[in-house]
Amino acid sequence: MTIQAVARHLGVSWDLVKGIQKDNLNKRYRLPKLAKIKRIALDEIYQGKKLGYLTIDLDLQRGAVILLAMGKVPMH
Repeated sequence: MTIQAVARHLGVSWDLVKGIQKDNLNKRYRLPKLAKIKRIALDEIYQGKKLGYLTIDLDLQRGAVILLAMGKVPMH
């Protein structure tokens, strides 16, 4: 359901539902447990000459972002 639909169903404000959802996502995904990660995905996106590269590392099992950084990640 959308945030708006949930708020309407419960008879509360959109901001209240959004705040609850934001808190929940922060608790679940803020600091990933690196020891539990088994598979990762690494993606580098070129955003143009002015912005350069954006690097994203993902935990493939949970879909959680592990790293989000500007620039390329050096490969050793």
